[in-house]
Amino acid sequence: MTEAISLVDAKQENDRGTEQGQERQPAKTSWMPMAAVGVAQLMVMLDSTVVNVALPSIGSELPADQTALQWTISAYILMYGSLLLFGGRVADVVGRRRSFLAGLTTFAVASVLCGLAGNQELLIAGRVLQGLGAAVLSAAALSIVVTVYQNEDQRKAALATWSGLGVIGAILGAVLGGLVVSAVSWRWAFLINIPISLASGIIGLRSLPAMRADGRRPLRLPTAFFATAGLACLSFGLIRLHDGMTSVTAWASMGLSVLLLAGVARAELGKSDPLLPLHLLRIPTYWLSSLGLLLAAIVMMGSSYLASNYFQGAHDMSAFATGLSMLPMGLAALVFASVVPNLIGAVGPGLTYLIGALTQIAGAAVLVTGPSSTVVAIVALTVIGAGLPTCFVPLYGVGTSHVLPEESGVGSGLLNTFNESGAALGIAVIGTILATSTDGELASGATAPDAMTTGVGNGFLAVVICAALAACIALGLHRLTRAAGRTATTES
Repeated sequence: MTEAISLVDAKQENDRGTEQGQERQPAKTSWMPMAAVGVAQLMVMLDSTVVNVALPSIGSELPADQTALQWTISAYILMYGSLLLFGGRVADVVGRRRSFLAGLTTFAVASVLCGLAGNQELLIAGRVLQGLGAAVLSAAALSIVVTVYQNEDQRKAALATWSGLGVIGAILGAVLGGLVVSAVSWRWAFLINIPISLASGIIGLRSLPAMRADGRRPLRLPTAFFATAGLACLSFGLIRLHDGMTSVTAWASMGLSVLLLAGVARAELGKSDPLLPLHLLRIPTYWLSSLGLLLAAIVMMGSSYLASNYFQGAHDMSAFATGLSMLPMGLAALVFASVVPNLIGAVGPGLTYLIGALTQIAGAAVLVTGPSSTVVAIVALTVIGAGLPTCFVPLYGVGTSHVLPEESGVGSGLLNTFNESGAALGIAVIGTILATSTDGELASGATAPDAMTTGVGNGFLAVVICAALAACIALGLHRLTRAAGRTATTES
């Protein structure tokens, strides 16, 4: 994180070091806590996509009807997205280490329930419990990263790793899902979480420090209930958009969400210890980062969803072959996540984000044309993958730079809520565009592969629009962080 996006921290460190004429950096700490939370975050994001390719096998072997299969995915998204903010509050009050381990344990138990489920009701119940564990785990994990790594260089690297693992997990879910279903059974798409959870838990128990919690602060359960209900209505509405953009249920649910969240916001105004940190949304760089995370998640989830449909629907590839075709996208994200911190140091977070958005525009623009060659599609997806960490890393860096240690849970939870809402919105809107376009082409007499290619092209046009909006936000962040950097330099 550069001096421009660490203005508050830089001022505090400068004040403390004035008598000695130099600024002192906090000492570096062990990377083992990052290993614990990083592995867990990889697992959580992997589970958001690993089930997708397993759905046909689940439907035939369990058995499960189409509604149950849809809720196997939607139940996880609904719980995860709606409980992130409250999960952050729990981390702040109960303790980050305690919350992380509790969320990890819940997630592991839920994975066993899913893997051993004998009917569709138990499978959906397990996915609900998985979403609960993921929300508590994820909010606490990002809070741990922000709290533990106070050294500027380490925090840049830690946030890059966090963002990169999230991207890799979401993309590799399709690869792993296809491999597991082809080689063993759909049940191992869930049971594989057990050794991962054990590894993360053992590392966490040995390495995570006992971070100070303030048990005197209330959990604010009444406010938390209405905030969670509002976010749940938002997630449910986005999920129901799969039925079409004219779905009355979807828009009614989102309308109720607006009312509930507006009521919570009104009640939270002026509170000295708010559950919803509205004061952060008054900071231009924080709310621009939040919107940027929403758009970045739309691009990521929308691109992977469209790619999966393109390879299977337009080229009749198997689930495993589809996953392998998307592997270069994930590898590109992993490689570029390692160089993003240096790029931020060289050109600043705003320009780094702009480079990522322009890269995504270039890759998605190729796919708008509906290429007939799978090689061209894989190369274009690889370009999009390279742009993903170049967006996520600077956005998380700018956003978390404004979060104080005592509110790192809710501050991080709010950022993650925007991110998860973007993921749900991306699949809902882009999925609807794909379905509508494909049905229209089929009705006009096109073959199924041609119809799918056209639908995917229209979906990637929406991705281009989102990436273009992201580029506009990047320009605003560049201007604001550059001005903040000049101010800090002048005052020092």
